[in-house]
Amino acid sequence: MEADEYDNDSAFGESLASSTTSLRSAVTKYEFEHGRRYHAYKAGQYAFPNDESELDRMDLEHHMFGLLIGQLHLAPLQSPQSILDLGSGTGLWAIDAADKYPTAEVIGTDLSPTQPKWVPPNVRFEVDDFEADWTFGPNKFDLIFARLLLASVSDYPRLYRQAFDALKPGGYLELHELDPETYCDDGSYTESHAAMKWGKLFKEAVAKMGRTLPDLTQYKSLMEEAGFVDVQERFYKRASNDWPKDPKMKEIGRHECMNQMEGIEAFTLAPFTRVLGWSVEEAQVMIAQVRSEWPKRSLHGYQKV
Repeated sequence: MEADEYDNDSAFGESLASSTTSLRSAVTKYEFEHGRRYHAYKAGQYAFPNDESELDRMDLEHHMFGLLIGQLHLAPLQSPQSILDLGSGTGLWAIDAADKYPTAEVIGTDLSPTQPKWVPPNVRFEVDDFEADWTFGPNKFDLIFARLLLASVSDYPRLYRQAFDALKPGGYLELHELDPETYCDDGSYTESHAAMKWGKLFKEAVAKMGRTLPDLTQYKSLMEEAGFVDVQERFYKRASNDWPKDPKMKEIGRHECMNQMEGIEAFTLAPFTRVLGWSVEEAQVMIAQVRSEWPKRSLHGYQKV
């Protein structure tokens, strides 16, 4: 990506399953830690908050993926009848899929019942753990979709095998994943920058949690080992702010900057304090350092998607 030229160095200047459970009150007795709210069902399995600020950020993430790939999904579906959204979060992707395919049944699963109550009639949400034994039965879905499961999967081969078995012949598994590290092609970001350090520490923490992140180049082979064929992969870059010259990349960068500024605390607190042994104060210092770097247009960072 080619960098644009600016007088203002800030992007904030003038531009910027075994047990499937129905939603019920028991799972809304959330846990709280360091001022953030976390899921109650299988508490601790997902390392990030589910409070309102994080849910707002997830909605921003959904919008940003729409800008990045230009559509809801890449799988060439033909009149699908059954769709599964793993780790549905706020449910926006599942709701959009239900609107796009009104004759399809869309199921969204998540550890948290944070989805809206008013949804299209052909979508439903279930509190479920996709790492448990699936109970949907074989040959059920035309599409299984998952976005940003990073730090949520302890056994990718098992997850993909279960997805393979649950798909109809000719069905699709579509994954949208990213590498949380910051990358740079022109040397403006260096190993001494906090954002560079943070990405490596994050990967270290989730590995110690038993949820090692695959390299982005490994997902294809993991899917093929589970039995999938004709696996295609596409790679994208998300700029750290609106430093790119290209108008589309600039717009995505604006959203990514807000995404990171809002999300860095959510991504840091539990992994760094629970696993790496940091104090809350130490984690907050790291958070502040990353936030100070991320909007600077002179730092040409990006994440790989």
